[in-house]
Amino acid sequence: MTTPETTKTDFYIVDFDRTLVDSDKLFEVFIEIAHRYFDIPREQIEKANEDMKARGDSFDTAGYVREHLYEEDRGDEWKSLKEAYIKECQALNMLIPGASELIQWLESNGKQYGILTYGNPMWQGLKITAAGFDQTNHIVMVHKEKGRLISSWQDESGMFRLPEAFGGGLVDTIVMIDDKAISFSEYPPAPSKGFWVLDPQNELPSQKGSVQENVA
Repeated sequence: MTTPETTKTDFYIVDFDRTLVDSDKLFEVFIEIAHRYFDIPREQIEKANEDMKARGDSFDTAGYVREHLYEEDRGDEWKSLKEAYIKECQALNMLIPGASELIQWLESNGKQYGILTYGNPMWQGLKITAAGFDQTNHIVMVHKEKGRLISSWQDESGMFRLPEAFGGGLVDTIVMIDDKAISFSEYPPAPSKGFWVLDPQNELPSQKGSVQENVA
């Protein structure tokens, strides 16, 4: 028997790093745990991170540290490091100002939403768990152009067929909240819309760019 698909009005896509969570804080706690308990030099990780950020790319912090442990024949310590990191983070508030209110608004208004983030799947997955969002529908992309992916969901009728990771079904419009201009590259036109959340005082090279008219 065929079950009709559930049609929703809209779907909210929320970025993770610097839109929901304090990415610098998540990074700092990780390298502190790696240094304090596993004797991995902070300076070594920080330099690798800065080199990657200077190129406007995403640093795979978890992969870097994991590889370091395996190179020293300490691969069995990786699980303990992850557990220590998650425990430490969950005792802290990793949300940026306004993130809690955003989630509360989405949930209290019955809005369907999910997290769409860019980066290395292992590091992003670890941060998502550490920040307490592991039970929230999420997709980790290895490419920056989120708009292109979202546009690929749109069918001939103009509706969007959500991937199973976001619960499936059809929606009329997408609303995306993100801090990077490139995320909106090839983003669907109105009535879908976007919100480019950016702190001009702390703008990163990777966040710069231009966005289309339906992105505020």
